[in-house]
Amino acid sequence: MKIGFADTLYFKEDNILKIILGSHRTNKLISQEIITEIDKNYLTLNEFFVLIEIRKGFRKKIDLANKLFIKRQNINTIFNDLFNKKLITKNKNDEIILTDLGKNDLDISIKKISSRIMNIFKDIDPKNMGGFINIIEKI
Repeated sequence: MKIGFADTLYFKEDNILKIILGSHRTNKLISQEIITEIDKNYLTLNEFFVLIEIRKGFRKKIDLANKLFIKRQNINTIFNDLFNKKLITKNKNDEIILTDLGKNDLDISIKKISSRIMNIFKDIDPKNMGGFINIIEKI
């Protein structure tokens, strides 16, 4: 009989409740920082996430829409708004990239959010973080 990770002691009911509450607190703290940053930059939450995906080098709008759970028609509106705000542009190869303003604003926001995340997780043993990151990426 093969025992998977989900069958282990971590997923007993009491631990599940701790995971739920811990996720809520962590999400709340990170969300507050993200909202502060997007308000400062006059962005919507979806615009912010699209900028992050552009920075990461997205390929197709449809893939972006599916990944971020945004309707296809809304993706075009978001892109138009980001073009109007001069945060994105097209390069010579017709690829959508961040402008210098977009890069600068996003870098500042990400540094502040990263700092908040680092403070949240600073007391966790680094050996345990690898597994945690793998789990988060699967979610």
